[in-house]
Amino acid sequence: MTKVKPIKLTIQIEALDDSNIHCFIENASGDNRLGYHIPDGTITLTKANQLAAVIRTNRHQFEKVIRSAIKGNIKVGQTINCVFIEGFNFLKEPDFFRCIRLDRRGGHLDITTTDSGSSTIHKIYADGSCISATKQSGYGGFIEDPEGKQEMFFQTFAEGSSNLMELLAVTEGLQRLKPVEIIQVNTDSRFVIRGLAQWSHFWKHNNWQTAYGREVRYAKYWKEAYRLCENKLLEFNWIKGHSGNGKHDLCHWLAKESSSR
Repeated sequence: MTKVKPIKLTIQIEALDDSNIHCFIENASGDNRLGYHIPDGTITLTKANQLAAVIRTNRHQFEKVIRSAIKGNIKVGQTINCVFIEGFNFLKEPDFFRCIRLDRRGGHLDITTTDSGSSTIHKIYADGSCISATKQSGYGGFIEDPEGKQEMFFQTFAEGSSNLMELLAVTEGLQRLKPVEIIQVNTDSRFVIRGLAQWSHFWKHNNWQTAYGREVRYAKYWKEAYRLCENKLLEFNWIKGHSGNGKHDLCHWLAKESSSR
């Protein structure tokens, strides 16, 4: 396990065309100029300083920021504020078919995957629902202790979205298991898993703002969920929706009933 080491950077776009982006980059350790070749991801730096070493060490994180900026139609003169976290383990597509483990105990951050989750720990099963025509929403789920005892929960909202309901469902489960250190979260929402296992660590160190200075959508609710994950070991199991998982089917039914009231 490694201690979290956030590194804040400011990137200013100085020139760009279909193949290249030229940036001025600075942080507390110094500044540099960087060229990024879009087709193959080649990076060139004008100075061999500490900032250059940071960028090369965290190249994958830099590429994620730049490629996200490209999708957002960056312009010359645009400023991007971002955070790197040294040694951060980004999830890949195959990881969602395994158990994703997030260990935040003792102020550390460790993200790993295993072939299967634990069987005798506290568990959360959660799902959310939104009726597109009316925006009426709801969520449902239950917590389960190691002996198999279940406690259901559900709630209805006048408006919302499927993603928000998925997040709120998991958050309620975390709140109900607040004293528990090791928890398994079962959900069909990759949005929630990516948020809690990946994105929220960067958002937290960037004052809950995106790289473009806008407040993260649902920031209030992400902050609460992030706080409830502190000093815990969480296992995230992604369950494919409508795949015949009986426990998740129950959550889906609770969520649909809640959104239809």
